Amino acid sequence: MATPTPGTPLQDQDPQEPTTDEQPRDRTRLHLAIGLALIALAALLMAVDQARHPPANQTGNQPAAGPSAPAPTSVPSFDALTPSPFPSATPAPRPPREGQGVFSTAQDAGRYLGRGAELRRFHVAVEKGIGLKLADFTAAVDRVLGDPRSWIADGELKLRRVGAADPADFTIYLASAATSERMCAEGGLDTDGYTSCSLGGQVIINADRWVGAVPDFEAPLAEYQAYALNHEVGHELGNGHQACPSPGAPAPVMQQQTLGMQGCLPYGWPYLDGRRHTGPDIP
Repeated sequence: MATPTPGTPLQDQDPQEPTTDEQPRDRTRLHLAIGLALIALAALLMAVDQARHPPANQTGNQPAAGPSAPAPTSVPSFDALTPSPFPSATPAPRPPREGQGVFSTAQDAGRYLGRGAELRRFHVAVEKGIGLKLADFTAAVDRVLGDPRSWIADGELKLRRVGAADPADFTIYLASAATSERMCAEGGLDTDGYTSCSLGGQVIINADRWVGAVPDFEAPLAEYQAYALNHEVGHELGNGHQACPSPGAPAPVMQQQTLGMQGCLPYGWPYLDGRRHTGPDIP
């Protein structure tokens, strides 16, 4: 029983029934609970919608690029330059630095390469004692120079390998590092036993480069071999050195790719897509 206050009627207060100031508080709690439930339901619906329709920058069904999307302007990789795979080169151990200094020359004649009116005849020779077979090198030379991307693509040149007993306009030598350095030096060229060279009537391929290419040439060995032959034969045909036309572009075959790519992609052929592929001339 509560103590009476003067002027106030006496009331019995049952602790089981809420007082009048607790009833609005319960309604507030009820409204809050309903509000939280509605927020939770809205969040759940949004999560379901996102799962069914993910944003374009997430994995899932992404919208295709519109017609205004820029197209790539450079060749993305070496593979894009070779729609027809060039035959793989046969692996070979590194040859000794110096061979016997004498050469074996192919005795038989090959087929005509190209249909032009200007005929150039050549011999193929391999230094003895370097562990590389004349037949293998001869077959590679015929394959590279007879490729439709090689020098015969201009429609004016025709090449033919002739036997050792027949006269030739030039000879393609495969020589050890020491022998090639000595042969090139006789023509006034310093190769440091590393690069190949071309003199009047002599195309001299360094055997170390033939079997091992160079570190920065990021393409199959057969592509480097095509480059080495086409580059040096290009000199024999009167072509000078050229530079990389632009970063990401295929390297011109007359670029000194053995010494660095200058931002270009490795490419071993004078012609690309049926057209002569060149770069800025180097004086």
